[in-house]
Amino acid sequence: MSRPGEAALKPQAAAGLRKAVRQVGAPIDEERLAEDLSLMLKSGLTLLESLKTLRERAVAGANARLNAVIVQLSQGETLSAALAQAGGCKAALVACVKASEMTGDMADSLQRYAANAARVRVLRSRLVSALVYPAMLVSVATCVVIFLLIFVVPRFALVLESSGHDMPATSRALITVGRALNGVPDLAWLGLAAAAVWGVVSLVRAARERRLEARLTDLAARVPGVRDVVRAFGHSQFARSTAMLVRSGVPALKALRMCRDLLVGADRQGLDRALAVASAGAPLAQALHDQQLVDTLGLRVLRVAEQTGELDAALERLADVHDRALERTLDRVSRLIEPLLMLGIGLVVGGIVVLMYLPIFQLAASI
Repeated sequence: MSRPGEAALKPQAAAGLRKAVRQVGAPIDEERLAEDLSLMLKSGLTLLESLKTLRERAVAGANARLNAVIVQLSQGETLSAALAQAGGCKAALVACVKASEMTGDMADSLQRYAANAARVRVLRSRLVSALVYPAMLVSVATCVVIFLLIFVVPRFALVLESSGHDMPATSRALITVGRALNGVPDLAWLGLAAAAVWGVVSLVRAARERRLEARLTDLAARVPGVRDVVRAFGHSQFARSTAMLVRSGVPALKALRMCRDLLVGADRQGLDRALAVASAGAPLAQALHDQQLVDTLGLRVLRVAEQTGELDAALERLADVHDRALERTLDRVSRLIEPLLMLGIGLVVGGIVVLMYLPIFQLAASI
């Protein structure tokens, strides 16, 4: 028999546990959680035993979150409610689990979620790889240019000025820039280096907490040329995740609303308007097409799906179309951007070297 006040202490303890878990900041690896949990449930383990096994294998931050889930389950909460309270999971996973709790096919639903997460991860890794390599090239080239301007150009200037010959205007401008940078105090350079290190650490922390991806996506959605690629990636994630939720038993409009954050920029507001129109009784396919969330192909495919009731299969096919188009775009961009960057870097570095040696060539010609 519980003591007086014990029932009142349990909600407070649970709230304190949730607060402590959120301060850890490490999210749960949803793909691995869904895959492993599905495997153990199909093997005959109970839900609580499966979660305890996952807790033993998890890293520190995810370990704390899984422990919070286990505590909530021990107190009678459902898995979907426990995951929502512990945090660190996307709304799509919570909705998938909640729908499977009503249909009784949790293992199959989790397996579908893991497969969907794996496809999204592969596509995201290709997109990131296409962006990381150019960023590294630009960073290295910037360091080389700064080194030339700070250390090499001022020393060449001493030799050139001692000759007493006039220098070209471009060479004088380069020397002026080099001396200006060379005159910056060492303390200022140390401050810039510290700021750069702090920025890298902040980016790594934001990436671990899944805040960096959303910010970079919103930023890239405003850049001409990159906007279409990022938008296509968002449409692919949106269609595939919605198909997974619908297949798991989540109503279509609710599934679309839950996957809203996978879209970028103005597409989110467009989805809100399309859902409002569809909720009022308008055809869903036409509402999405009017907001430019699906093209003519998607409109016709979704119209047929509304008649046959196979919306999940139609969305899955549309996601495949987006994936193939995105892969072709990434292949073309990766083949084109590398030679263009190398050409640009060569022109900048080679231009600095030529401007430094041009007065020497003129001096040798005058002797």
